[in-house]
Amino acid sequence: MLDPKPTIPPTADAKSDIPACATKESSSPMLRPEAAPRTFAPDASLVLIGIRGCGKRSLGFVAATALKRRFITEDHYFREVTGITRQEYLKQYGSQEFQRRDIEVLKMMLDNHRTGCVVECGLASLTRPVQDHLRRYARSNPVVHLLRDIDRIQQLLGLEDQAVRLFREGDPMHRICSNFEFYNLEDRTRTSDDGSPDRRSADYSFKLQEVKEDFTRFVQFITGLDVNYSSYDSPFVLLETPPELRSFTHAIFVRSSDLIVDNVNLTELESGGDAIELCVDRWSPDMAATISKQVSVLRRNARTPVILSVDVSCIGTGSPEPATSSSRLYFDILEHGLRLGVEYLVVDLTQDRSGLAATIRSRGNTKIIGQQVFEPSSPTTWDSAGCVAVYDEAEKLGCQLVRLLRVATKREENAAVIEFSNKIRSLPGDHPPLIAYNIGSLGRTSQVFNSILTAVTHPAITQSAENKHDPQITSRDAVRALFQSYVLDPLKFYIYGENVAYSLSPAMHNAAHQHCGMGHTYSIPDSPSLAVLDRLGRDPHFGGSSVVQPWRVQVYQKLASKSRHAEAIGAINTIMPLRGHEDGTMFPLQEQASRRNQAGRVLGWYGENTDWVGIMTCIRRHLSPRNAISAKTTGLVIGAGGMARAAIYAMLRLGCRKIFIYNRTQSRAEEVARHFNSWASSQVDSTEVVRVLQSLQEDWPAGVSQPSLIASCVPADPDRDEPPANFEMPVQWLGSPTGGVILEVSFSPSPDICVFLVTRTNRI
Repeated sequence: MLDPKPTIPPTADAKSDIPACATKESSSPMLRPEAAPRTFAPDASLVLIGIRGCGKRSLGFVAATALKRRFITEDHYFREVTGITRQEYLKQYGSQEFQRRDIEVLKMMLDNHRTGCVVECGLASLTRPVQDHLRRYARSNPVVHLLRDIDRIQQLLGLEDQAVRLFREGDPMHRICSNFEFYNLEDRTRTSDDGSPDRRSADYSFKLQEVKEDFTRFVQFITGLDVNYSSYDSPFVLLETPPELRSFTHAIFVRSSDLIVDNVNLTELESGGDAIELCVDRWSPDMAATISKQVSVLRRNARTPVILSVDVSCIGTGSPEPATSSSRLYFDILEHGLRLGVEYLVVDLTQDRSGLAATIRSRGNTKIIGQQVFEPSSPTTWDSAGCVAVYDEAEKLGCQLVRLLRVATKREENAAVIEFSNKIRSLPGDHPPLIAYNIGSLGRTSQVFNSILTAVTHPAITQSAENKHDPQITSRDAVRALFQSYVLDPLKFYIYGENVAYSLSPAMHNAAHQHCGMGHTYSIPDSPSLAVLDRLGRDPHFGGSSVVQPWRVQVYQKLASKSRHAEAIGAINTIMPLRGHEDGTMFPLQEQASRRNQAGRVLGWYGENTDWVGIMTCIRRHLSPRNAISAKTTGLVIGAGGMARAAIYAMLRLGCRKIFIYNRTQSRAEEVARHFNSWASSQVDSTEVVRVLQSLQEDWPAGVSQPSLIASCVPADPDRDEPPANFEMPVQWLGSPTGGVILEVSFSPSPDICVFLVTRTNRI
């Protein structure tokens, strides 16, 4: 794990060993590395810094697992280099020599692990020599400053108030020498009454579930692991396509001041938008940490991309800074937004051009939305050349999207903005997506018809009458208006198969349609047959169908196209219509996806498998950090049908390379194993990822970890030529010392299906 004979750099000057937090610089809230880049080599090591108790060790483990890298801790490295622990070194050599040596070793640790690692820095990061080193390091590597609620840290460490004050001075100093920032929220998952559960308990193991998901998404984004790459890779899967490439997407608009005064019911924000926009309308020296926390809170509750914007009319409010410094404050806020790794950052195109250019250069993987708001007094109107000029200028600056807004004074202006949008979209070549609509009560019509990331409000937000230009319509209002104006069409969806009377899909989908303002219906055909499916599937208002036994194979042969996931799994569970021009030529797949809510002639069917997405999401969200998927992780799948295939595929996509399958008909299990072993040989550089268990009576294979991922895919309604299953999980297969996740995916559990689960209080 560590380099065998690390090279020791020259000894640091003793005069430089003064803790940086003891200087006056600590009072400045927004000091940062000069022109800190945020685009790095794919293998650049990730560095974590922060005050004691902020969670560096726990989050470092999460990051190393997510990025599949080595995890280097300062304590371990110090002992590797010196032969003794830090405490022993301090006791033996005294504080001054310990500090000198500690700084020396930390620099060495960073220099010797510039690639392929996640590195945790300790208290030495508060000294000036190390901070200078980190500033230089941040030019080639992501350096993440971790924050945590100081009261929680005080509780965990048992600190006195004086120590807390010193700890508070550490955050501004860490902000100086880092290029990213993450606020470590407390989990809402189980904890013991005293807030510090036993590390061996199930409570402790589950404690980091939420932050694991939060931080995994964060580090994958800032390192570029999930940028321009989709785990889903299908144009019809909403999670695969960014909001600016879909039709009629909405961003829930939230002001930072509303979050401060608790005007937002955060638990309700999980639905109602494709993104969430945090508008910073307050700024003061202590607001940096507040905004960091707000971004983390919104990420956790909404689970959608975050857009950060600034209300320029409020810059300086609540700040002791003079008005002349508002421009510097504005760019400080933009810089802070980039530090937080938000997916989108809105920049005001009227601000200093050189400042805007510098912000865009340091954006990393954040997409920049260039914005200009035209007041009623502005000579620039939607039909003037000046409006096109502003769009062109934003494109030349390097903005990935352009947002142009105008305060409407009359309803007739709504037609003008639609005409302007059509003009921009008709330009030849590739250009930044346009967001354009009127704001204010008279602009609501244009807000409905704007197709990309329209700002909307939400029933969970208590709106202030002071902000009259804030969004007044919800996503549901906008979608309902689109259906009422016939821009979108009510479509017919079905679940197709035998024995589906028990299915909850119609109730779930129809409730979702109503909640979102859609006019669609989802039902069960009266007389299911392949001929009926052919007839329903050619209806111009056909929206798609779930397909279950026994027609998955027959339908598979009738598809005009299918996703690569369906190809890999060898089974589909969903068909969607492919439409086209009057001459019979089909629209491209990406265009098909953008037309998903519009009726028209059906020219063919597209096949998809969504089962694996649901299975993968369930596993990812409920797997504790102790069971993070590694080379030792083992999966177990019961069954050999289409759902079992999806479960195997989900485990493979999560990184599990040791999967066992059991089925009462062994030949079918062997067929599934051959299918995935053949697929894996060309996809994941493995020749045998799936192995067959021969008998329920046999012990778990020797030399292989007990399964921590188990999916029971025994169907409630088997094929017509098979009797109902009666399955009981053997106890000898449930011996994982750290527990894991068990999924029962039977849609209609019957008395004949019994999964015997062993639970113990000391196991997960």
